[in-house]
Amino acid sequence: MNKSVEKNEGYWGWKGSFCLLKDLNCALASHEVVQDMIGRREDSVLKAVTGLEGGVVANGSTCGVVTGGSLGLALMYDDVLREKGIVAEAGVMSLIGEYTKWFENNYGSSLCRKRSGVNFYKTGGQLRYLLPGDRVGKCLLHIRGAMKHLYGYQKKDLPELELEKKEMRSEPVHCAQTVLKEIRNRTGVGDPLLERLSFIFDGGLGFKGGVCGALVGAVAGINLLLGMNVRDSNYFQTIKAFIVGHVNLLVKKPFGAPEPFCVGKNIIQKFVEKAGSMECSFITGKKFFGWNDFQKHISSSDKCAGLIELAVTEASNAIKSLK
Repeated sequence: MNKSVEKNEGYWGWKGSFCLLKDLNCALASHEVVQDMIGRREDSVLKAVTGLEGGVVANGSTCGVVTGGSLGLALMYDDVLREKGIVAEAGVMSLIGEYTKWFENNYGSSLCRKRSGVNFYKTGGQLRYLLPGDRVGKCLLHIRGAMKHLYGYQKKDLPELELEKKEMRSEPVHCAQTVLKEIRNRTGVGDPLLERLSFIFDGGLGFKGGVCGALVGAVAGINLLLGMNVRDSNYFQTIKAFIVGHVNLLVKKPFGAPEPFCVGKNIIQKFVEKAGSMECSFITGKKFFGWNDFQKHISSSDKCAGLIELAVTEASNAIKSLK
């Protein structure tokens, strides 16, 4: 694990709220804070989470504080992951599931649409989120609590879970990771660290049935190219990107140059037309109980294989059109 910057949990809670106001993006703010917390700057990974805001391109699925924070949690244990491989991955997945459950227990749901109660694809929904300020205030409180909670994981050892011998011998299948690797193969756009950490999105993030990992892989892959460099952006640039992105959620013809939300919106629309939902629990009709259970499903599911290919194709085509 990385040595943390010596600040207490209260500081990181405060910084979570500050970064949400600075970045205007819950996923970026959450992941940026955890990177700073552990003293490890990974700009490409941070850039890739841009499209996870508001439940993935503001669609109301898994909250960006959960996805961005979970990716940061995996980064905390990257040294162990490289050393112990599959066994460590299973342990990290257990912690991701634990964090997601903690978030749900404390804030009612890990889904943005249930917590915010707004539809960002409606003008009224965007206005209601911003005014009179109670919804924004709720998000500021939630990210504050989540960052304080994640601070405590630095003192935790990875749980050692028993895996079936078959799973130990075979190469596991990871939805988001498969998509990201294939996007890199087809387009040349990729990041090894993001690929290595992306196993956490299996089974809807920590096997909790949230946003589909294949869809996350497609969105994150696109954002390696289009995402925001928040550490190097001034506030005017951030506000402009926020306004343009959220206007593009409302209009049929994109406003301005291609950016994460207009491109991501099209990818998600095509994915949902095929899958029927963004959430793993709906797509698979299953509740996964852990590593072994999920691997048995994903290694034999024609439906999931088809959705992985769809995600790869749509994201790769979008990237090729932008290069």
